[in-house]
Amino acid sequence: MTDNNGAVIIPKDASLFEVFESITLQGIEWVDAQQGSLFFLDESETLSSLNSELSSKAARKIAEYSFLNQKNVLLKKGEMIPQTNLFVEETYICCTISTPNREKKIGVFLLEGIKNFENFSIEDFNLIQVYCDKLGLLLKDSLFLQDIDDLYSKFTTSLFLLLDSTDTHRKNTKLDFLIKEVIRVSGLINTSQHLSSLLRELMESVKSVFRTESCSILLVDKEKNDLYFHIIAGEKEEEISKIRVPMGQGIAGTVAVTREPMVINDAQNDNRVYKAADKTSGFVTRNMLAAPLVANNDVIGVMEAINTTDRNNFDDNEIDLFLSFSGAAAVAIQKARLLDDLQKANTELEKKVSELGSLFDLGQAVLESNDVNELLLRSLSIIVRELDANRAVVITLDETKKNLHLMSSTNGIQKQARMSYLNDSIIVHSIMDNRIVLNNNIKSSDHDSSFDQEYLVGSYIILPLTDSNRKAFGAICISDRKDRGVYTEGHLRLLQTISSQLIKGYENIKLNDDLIAKKTLQKELEITSKIQKHILPHGLPSGSNFDFAAKSVPAKEVSGDFYDFYKYEDGQFSFLIADVSGKSLPAAIFMAMSSSIIRTLSRNHELSPDQLLETANGLIYEDSESGMFVTLFFIHYNPASFAIEFASAGHNDQIWIKADGTYELIKGKGAPLGVIPSGVFKGGTIKPKAGDMIVLYTDGAIEQDNKKQEEFGLESFVEEIIKRKELPAKEIVEQVYEEIMLFSENKPQFDDFTVLILKFNDDYQFHRKFAASNKEIPKFREFLFDTIKVKNLNQILCEDILLCCDEAATNIVMHSYAETELKNPSFDCYVRFTEDTMYILLQDRGKGFLRSQVKKPSLEANLKGERKGGFGIFLIEKLMDKVSYSSEDGVNSILIEKRIATDS
Repeated sequence: MTDNNGAVIIPKDASLFEVFESITLQGIEWVDAQQGSLFFLDESETLSSLNSELSSKAARKIAEYSFLNQKNVLLKKGEMIPQTNLFVEETYICCTISTPNREKKIGVFLLEGIKNFENFSIEDFNLIQVYCDKLGLLLKDSLFLQDIDDLYSKFTTSLFLLLDSTDTHRKNTKLDFLIKEVIRVSGLINTSQHLSSLLRELMESVKSVFRTESCSILLVDKEKNDLYFHIIAGEKEEEISKIRVPMGQGIAGTVAVTREPMVINDAQNDNRVYKAADKTSGFVTRNMLAAPLVANNDVIGVMEAINTTDRNNFDDNEIDLFLSFSGAAAVAIQKARLLDDLQKANTELEKKVSELGSLFDLGQAVLESNDVNELLLRSLSIIVRELDANRAVVITLDETKKNLHLMSSTNGIQKQARMSYLNDSIIVHSIMDNRIVLNNNIKSSDHDSSFDQEYLVGSYIILPLTDSNRKAFGAICISDRKDRGVYTEGHLRLLQTISSQLIKGYENIKLNDDLIAKKTLQKELEITSKIQKHILPHGLPSGSNFDFAAKSVPAKEVSGDFYDFYKYEDGQFSFLIADVSGKSLPAAIFMAMSSSIIRTLSRNHELSPDQLLETANGLIYEDSESGMFVTLFFIHYNPASFAIEFASAGHNDQIWIKADGTYELIKGKGAPLGVIPSGVFKGGTIKPKAGDMIVLYTDGAIEQDNKKQEEFGLESFVEEIIKRKELPAKEIVEQVYEEIMLFSENKPQFDDFTVLILKFNDDYQFHRKFAASNKEIPKFREFLFDTIKVKNLNQILCEDILLCCDEAATNIVMHSYAETELKNPSFDCYVRFTEDTMYILLQDRGKGFLRSQVKKPSLEANLKGERKGGFGIFLIEKLMDKVSYSSEDGVNSILIEKRIATDS
């Protein structure tokens, strides 16, 4: 019967309801629902559920909406019921049951909640729609019979047809989907798609076919004997991609070894599952399907499908289908690898051909270029082309290393320029340090120098250009690759090959230019100047209690002055200053000969200063055929005794400026070297104190005159130094020279200016800083041994001092800096000798040391394990005469005193 609106009223009948219950249970089973019910109009024309348990407000509202509006509904958890303000707490499917063309409303079929999963799928929804449509068709004729028995008989007869038809539809739909996916995957294998894109599509297909949360492909790394994740389709991709699975471990590792597929339906309780992936990613693996990827009878990887989404377990019957997908993936990977290998081979071949062509072009440029500019310009074009650089520059330094010559190419635009030396440029520093720089960080573009900002864009290479003596005279710099990639070691090797040809051409051109230029006097003077500059020492002496500075400025291109210093193995030093007679190339050659003799003799300080000058004079006289000579003042400094021995060979008196501002001249007797075949030289010994200065100079420092023909003079020279005695030695020399030039009113120098200053800072003659590390202790001992061996201490005393200092330094490393957060912790060692006492001062910035808290060591307590330590401090205090501890302004100090008696 029907109501006034054309809806069918289902009479209450137990046998009929039993059939409806069978229909309901079948629908629940197909989609794995928690519960469900058919809703029909009863005699009171109220839409009611045949399942009394399914009577929530949400269920009734959904059923009423679907029935009244004749609309099928799929709701996910948290969604709102149409035409209401109610949000559902479960997932629902509700489909209408009506006669064809919806002429008569019969009822609705409502399913609530899906087991094990969050929401019903669209496939579940489509299946129930078909089920309800067929049910409506079945009920079309049956429900209009007047007799209940006839209705029941006809309806039950057709019920099996309904169930079979719907189940067949379900299976056919699934089969049709599988066939389409298999055909689609087969088609993918034959496309020219990039491997990663192809495999990602294949993984998505696997997820869809096998209805899983995730799918992944792991490839074998034969060198490391493990598997790594190549493609991941699903959540936690970034975290999982970092995991590597050892061969033979976990499901993937086992499948890779056994070559057999596996089905795991209880992953959390299966010890074969590699739990590291879940632990790292936070992903929970419930079940999985795994199959080997086999190509040419070789296992190249494993494919996994993880966590079913619409059922509790994988079925063993799914293995064969899964193997077809894994086989397709293996074929795709193998095909891609073969194509990659072929492409790499072709690329390498093209690259070699291009490189050979470029080297040929470069060879032509070397042969045909008439000057350096032409060579650099042609070479730059080849470099840009061969190394795909948007930016390239070839830089050469002039001989003074104060000016730069640039030949650059930026986005195809070439230019050349000259500019001053750049102190803050990475490129220029790489030349000065002769250091190759390969930066493959394309994001690195934050440079201090505007010059670097222009030419160091993204990844770059800076390659110094070196001459036959391995000295850098310039650099090639390339950056900003056209493909936005990075430069590698291979690009560096190619650039080195190109640069070797460029250097040969450059040196040939420069050599040709030099040969022409050497015919002029100017070139002779330049050569002479170079000889003299190489005679002067480089660097500064260090390791003692003085601050040293030297400045030598020639009056012309060629200087007659030279100086030298040397540090002996036992920590003693020698210094000399000299003035050669004559000018030009002969004087330079005489200077080279004289300085070589004196330097050789001074390296052995067994000779006293006056003996050294006597020996040097005889040798120089033998080679002095042109009547040239050299005046010289020599000093020898022994920090252990604070003594300076000196001798003079016809040189002007030198200066001893004392801490109180007074001074006296240091005088010696003897003729200039090379004047007479033998001579007598007499010097002396002085003992400067902390704050004193020894000033060695040539007459050009005091004889410079002004436009009134007035000399600067010795008194003014000393006075200007004393004014600045609190400044570092280098600043004193520089400022005094500027003062002399100011006095001369810019008049050209009359003579060469050479001044050396030794400024004695404190009473500690030796000082060295060490890293606070156990590895530094042997170096510390070696430093101490070198400083005290000149005192000729007896072996037992020497060993006692080294033992105690070793213990003190070890305490600083192990205890003072224990658990420190300081970066690069260190400690300083100062050594001072008096006539009868040796003082050793150790300072650090670690934790303070309280001597009062250190208990007297107990051998018995140590043996029992009750208390350890204390022996080191006890040993130091017993063996040394006095040990003092202090801490001030964050600096901890240990002062060790030991009376000494030398064997000499």
